[in-house]
Amino acid sequence: MHRKLITSAVVLTLLAFVSGCAYPNQFHNVRTESPHAVLVGKGVTLFHINEQPTSFWRTRERFRVPPGTTTVRVISGHRGEVHYPLLRFNAEAGHRYSVQRQQSDGWDLILLRDGVERVVARLEREGEAVR
Repeated sequence: MHRKLITSAVVLTLLAFVSGCAYPNQFHNVRTESPHAVLVGKGVTLFHINEQPTSFWRTRERFRVPPGTTTVRVISGHRGEVHYPLLRFNAEAGHRYSVQRQQSDGWDLILLRDGVERVVARLEREGEAVR
């Protein structure tokens, strides 16, 4: 009985610690039963969504966003040292959007796709072009 009580106390302490580590104004996924679009980062970090920081504790770059005007701050690189302009688009409920980095011929771009083929937005890396 004593061991169970100690284990419960440790688990509750850890949960309190982790829940207290959220950013103020942190982005939260839209509930699954609400209208939403899915936003996926492929090889990039979706750092902020609608001016709200994404969780430091996330395990993947997949988010449920509300329909309407959406902004995303995208970074990439080993330590997030590559920044791109703010990505703006109109999210439609039921759509799946992917954000991915594309590098070729001295260009470093971010592409936003609706589905597999349709490119919705294209942004060049901030600062100097990669050569």
